[in-house]
Order: sequence, then structure tokens, then C-alpha cells
Amino acid sequence: MLQNAGVKKTDVLVVGTGGAGCRAAIEAAEYGADVTLVSKGVLGRSGTTNMAEVVYAAAIGHGDRQDKPRYLFEDTVVEGHWIGDQRLVKLLADESAKTVYDLERYGLPWYRMEDGRHYYQLPTPGHRYDRGVHYNESTGSKMQDALVAEVKRHDDIHPLNDILVVGLMVDDGRIVGASAIDLKNGQLVLFETGAVIVATGGAGMMYQVTDMEHGSTGDGIAMAYRAGAQLIAPEMHQFFPTAFVHPETLRGIIVTSSNLWGFGLRLYNARGERFMERYFPDKKENVPRDVLSRSIFQEILEGRGTEHGGVWLDASNIDGWEYLRRERARSYVWPTKLGVNTERFEIAPTYHFTMGGIRIDTDCQTNVEGLYAAGEVVGGIHGANRIGGNALPECMVFGAIAGRHAALHARRNVALPQSTVKDEHRRLTDLLETPERLELRPKDALNTLKDIMYRHVGIVRSAQGLEEGLEKLHRLEAEDLPRVGVGPGKVFNWEWIWKCELLGMVEQAKLYTQAALMRTETRGAHFRSDFPQTDNVKWLRNIVVQKVAGEVCYQTEPVELSYLNPATYQAGRE
Repeated sequence: MLQNAGVKKTDVLVVGTGGAGCRAAIEAAEYGADVTLVSKGVLGRSGTTNMAEVVYAAAIGHGDRQDKPRYLFEDTVVEGHWIGDQRLVKLLADESAKTVYDLERYGLPWYRMEDGRHYYQLPTPGHRYDRGVHYNESTGSKMQDALVAEVKRHDDIHPLNDILVVGLMVDDGRIVGASAIDLKNGQLVLFETGAVIVATGGAGMMYQVTDMEHGSTGDGIAMAYRAGAQLIAPEMHQFFPTAFVHPETLRGIIVTSSNLWGFGLRLYNARGERFMERYFPDKKENVPRDVLSRSIFQEILEGRGTEHGGVWLDASNIDGWEYLRRERARSYVWPTKLGVNTERFEIAPTYHFTMGGIRIDTDCQTNVEGLYAAGEVVGGIHGANRIGGNALPECMVFGAIAGRHAALHARRNVALPQSTVKDEHRRLTDLLETPERLELRPKDALNTLKDIMYRHVGIVRSAQGLEEGLEKLHRLEAEDLPRVGVGPGKVFNWEWIWKCELLGMVEQAKLYTQAALMRTETRGAHFRSDFPQTDNVKWLRNIVVQKVAGEVCYQTEPVELSYLNPATYQAGRE
């Protein structure tokens, strides 16, 4: 029987300690709440914020005085192919500059121009002006360091490491608590709280090749969905074209940034053909990254890939080597620091960002009372394509909003009903204390899932491929998951963890695949080879999914064109 370590009471429970979670905890504490901040890893070391390298988009106007928040808003809506929630996009654009100053106040030393007064802002694809503030191509890790330092200055924030939250408890339509496993002793921990902020990041680990860290398993999305929260745009996922597929130790790590193709990098398939000449004779490799990803993936699918499932990135004709060595050391030259001392790299597209996720309003509240969300776990902000530099300010802007409103909401009294506690205890006991039937390890089932999603619900999609993927997912759920066993022991039993994560990922994978099958058009990162055109007549809409009375319910809703309309905007641009 799973031992119960007791109930911990807190005003606000924040799940996830990346950029969004830390910022939410800081804001909630500043609004007078007692905050518990939990991570299934270690505060400051887990999460994908640490992995963001270069730019942080902010409409400050230091890179170009003409820049204004309205232009960042327009760029985000247009590049998101018009299905982003314009109310949320406006918040992102309007608040982006303030967050730069907040981070500097917390201790992030942004690069400045020679005058010492203005921030140095880099150009970024998709942005009409130079608006990428940064720090030494390690912006994300410096941001995380600054946020952790600020968290530690607040006595009302109580960080807990190695806590895997596995369920949200709802009573009469509102959040009353959460259940978790303390990985240090294998005991059940229950949190009694009036407000939960989910900030657990994306779901890249369900794909065969990803540049996300190992904890990116979509836990928060799965928990919120089971609790009754709506998910929006579950079919929208972003891939980056060039990541290692070999050696295995570097699999998923990005090799080069999108704006370096002009320096002479070239792509070849296993036959030695520079295949981009066939797809785009004039531009060759120098095309948008979603287009490049599809071209690479097509070569692999059609059997012209390398031994390890990729293509060759050739740097033997590179120009401007000294400039790259001096100015862009991590954008290209840094692979040599990992021991890959060669001019040819075996690469493939990597899963990069989860654009679909939990649906929120402008207060970051979900449709479940007391449940808030912020960061990459949220859907509906970036639409069908996230432009570079928008991920980090999203964490800051919406983390602050979620923390503020959760703190205000948490003043309402709640109590954990004993029936809810017993139900959750029974569920977790059944899940984790199964007989040691080691017919199938969690990792084996996870590898099957990764292959299904990368092959069928990846960069190039079709009705046939999606239906095949859905059939395989149902078979995985019905035949393989019941055979998954876990090894003995309770202290840091990773098979426990992987099994919990796996169940949530399979559930999400079915939702993603069904939504991708529903959207019979191509829009942004969602490319349907059988419906290659964008259809604004039928599909200027979002897919929303929710579990109601145990049943999965899909619906589509028209995009609210609150501020910007594609017809008038395009006419004005012409």
C-alpha cells in the first residue's frame, strides 16, 4: 500500500520551476500569498528555460526607434497564421518591455550598446524590427538564475524539489488540492490549496527527436485535461530543422540557427545529392525553418536518409568562419566543443515547441475555478507558429498574471473532502503498486510512442498517416500499457516516474492526432500533404477539446478577431 505522508496546506501551489513557474511564485508572494513551488527536478536546474540560447523579444525600441508594442502584436498574430488569441497576444506585446526591466532588477545583466543606456537588440526571423535582447547566447540560463535568486529572497515561497505532481483534485467544479509523489521516499503527498498554477512546460519527449529536456512530458497538460480543463489547438507543434541524430548522446541538440544558411552550409541526402536544389533551385537551404524541416523530413520518409535517420549538414564550404567563431560561437562553432570535430553532421528536424495546450483567459485562469496556467503549457497564444524570441517573455508576462490572480483567488477557503483523498490514494496505489510484471518496461513503450508520433504526427501529415498513427496509439494503449511493469523500490524509482509520464503522454498523443486529423488544411507548422492550402473560409477556427463526464468532446470555434482582421490587414499592407 502506498504510504500517505500527510496533507500540506498552502495558499497557492505552483507546479513547475522554469521561467513561468518562478515568476508566478514571485508575483503570488508579492500579493501576500503563502506559496509552495514544486519541481519534479531541482529548482534552477530543471525545465527548458535553461536551454533557451539567444533572443528575448521585447518591443522596447532600442534596436529601432520605430518599434512599438503594436508591431510586436501584429507580427505575432500574422506569423501565427491568424489563429492566436489576440487578447493574449496583446498582453504579451504590451508587457514585454516591462519584463526586461524586471529581469534586470532580479540580476540579469543584459547586453547594452556602447552608450551603456540602451539594450543591444538582435534581428530575429519573423520580427520586422531588431527586438531580441540577450546575454551572451545563454539568455535562458541567465534568466533562470535571476528568477531563482529572486525566489530565494521571498520568505513566503517554499520550494520543494523531487516532487512529482500526478493529479489535480476538484470538488464541485473548483480546485481543492493536488496529489504528488515524493521521489525521495516514494510516499504520497497531498496539497490542500485554493489555487494551482500549472507551469510544467511542453511535451517534446513524446517525439523521437527533440531538443527539450527530459522532463518535458506534458504532465501539466494531461493533469489539467483530466481535471476538466479545456485544451486549445492541440494539433499545433513546432519543429526545428537541424539537430543531431548521431551520435546518440547529442541526439536532439540543435546544430545551427536558422539565419546561418547564407554562410555556405549545405544539406545532402545519403545519395550525395544537394536535395534543396530540387525543392528550391534559387534559395536552396535559405528558406523558412518550417519549409526546411518539411523538405528534410520528406527525404528521410522517402528512403534517402542516412543510416541514423537523418541527412548530412556539410560545413566544408562555409564562409566567414572567423566572424562565426568570434560573434556566433554557440550558433554554429559550438558543436566542436562537444567533440564533434568534423565538417559533416548527421541531422534531422527536432521537436522544438508545444504551441497547443491549456486554454486560459486574460487572467490566466482555465475554465476550472482556481486552476491557472502559464508558459509553454498554455495553448492559443502563438497560433500555428511561434516566432523566435517570444517563448521567454511569454513565461514572464503570463507567469506574473497567473501569480497575481491566483493569490487573489486563494483567499477563499477550501478543504479536501475525504472521499476525494481516498479516491486519489486508491488511484495512485493501483497505478504504482502493480505486480512486478516486467513483460514490458516503461522505456520500451515510450520508444514505441516516440516512433509513432515522429513518423505519423510530425512534420508532414496526411489522413492516411494520421489514421495509421491513431490506430497504433489505440493498440499501444490497449495491448502494451497493461503489460508495463515497474521494478521494485520506492526511492527515486524512475520506472514509477516513467510510467506516470507515459500514461499522460499516450492520452495526449491521441488528442493531438485526432485534432490533426480534424484540421483539413495546412496552416503554419500543421502541414497536411493531402490538404496543402490554407483555408480561411473553413478553418479560421481553433479546435478545443475537453473531457466531459468521462467522454472526450471536440469542437471548433471561430477565431475572435478582436483587434486585427486578416482581410483588412492584408489589404492595408498591399
